[in-house]
Amino acid sequence: MRFQELREYYEASDDEYNQRQIDDTRKAKLTLRHLNKLRKKRAMDSKEKAIRDEDLSAIYSKPQE
Repeated sequence: MRFQELREYYEASDDEYNQRQIDDTRKAKLTLRHLNKLRKKRAMDSKEKAIRDEDLSAIYSKPQE
């Protein structure tokens, strides 16, 4: 997957998972949509970490002589 394909921004209107009522006694169900968002977020975080590690290794590496 490309990094641009993973880029999805948070939309408050889509966030119905955390909206709970006082009288709710059951756990909320994880849907495939929630799992897909979690998978994309994990993939995006790993891509960002790889880019950050690459930049840090270039900054702190020994200078070439």
